[in-house]
Amino acid sequence: MLALLPVFAAKVPRVPIAPGVEMPMLNFGYQKDHTAAIQIGVRGLDTALTYGDPQQKEVGKAVRDASVPRSELFVTSKIPCYPSDFQQGSPTNSTADVLHDLDMLGLGYVDLVLLHWPCDTIEGSAAAYKAMEPFLASGQAKAIGISNFNASAIEALLPLVNTKPSVNQCGFSIAGHDESTSLWGRDDITHAACRKHGIQYSAYSPLGGVTKQGTGYVLSNPTVQAVAKAQNRSAAQVAMRWVVQKGVVAVTKSDEIDHIASDLEVFDFRLTEAQMVELAAVK
Repeated sequence: MLALLPVFAAKVPRVPIAPGVEMPMLNFGYQKDHTAAIQIGVRGLDTALTYGDPQQKEVGKAVRDASVPRSELFVTSKIPCYPSDFQQGSPTNSTADVLHDLDMLGLGYVDLVLLHWPCDTIEGSAAAYKAMEPFLASGQAKAIGISNFNASAIEALLPLVNTKPSVNQCGFSIAGHDESTSLWGRDDITHAACRKHGIQYSAYSPLGGVTKQGTGYVLSNPTVQAVAKAQNRSAAQVAMRWVVQKGVVAVTKSDEIDHIASDLEVFDFRLTEAQMVELAAVK
């Protein structure tokens, strides 16, 4: 069946996030088989230290074994923050964690490394983030960024670091982008703060997994269903398209190759301005 599926790589646009670094607008995260995903056109792969060594090794092997050049594949990894250790601003664990990610992936470099979440204090967050900066100079990381930072955390971090984050990855979706989700940057205000500072906003759970009601609520919502019918698309494609059409990089996952192929097709159509507004109003 895999051989019969089309290849969509050329359809996935990229967005510049740092000098000479372009990130695919669609990336795939925690799942079983990145090799099959690459074969049908996935070029963005997302992993993290907290996903475990087997997952990072699987991603690295999929990239090494791929029939496409390494330069065409974009790999994101993340390191955690240790609240108790970083209250005094020690960068020791962050340096070790980036090195561990590199070792598990076995790729020589990663395209993007993110601080997975803020520390207990802004000083701790700054120390952890600054520990990633030397990896830029060495070429072991092409770009660095943050994850789950809300607007106020971004404003507090920027004066304390030397390199502006390239990306802020937060939960974001239809019905999951209002002030009630702002603690972890899952809101329109954080999205606007990223645009203000030239930080690429990225969305995990773009189909609604960050909403209180879950993905099922978004995909079964009457407004989403109506737009899907009008566009002759699935509800999942409409939900994903709403995210990327807002200029937000999406990070999703699936172990079903047909679902992955369907996700890659969201660049084949556009929602109307009225539909974008209708979907943004879904609560």
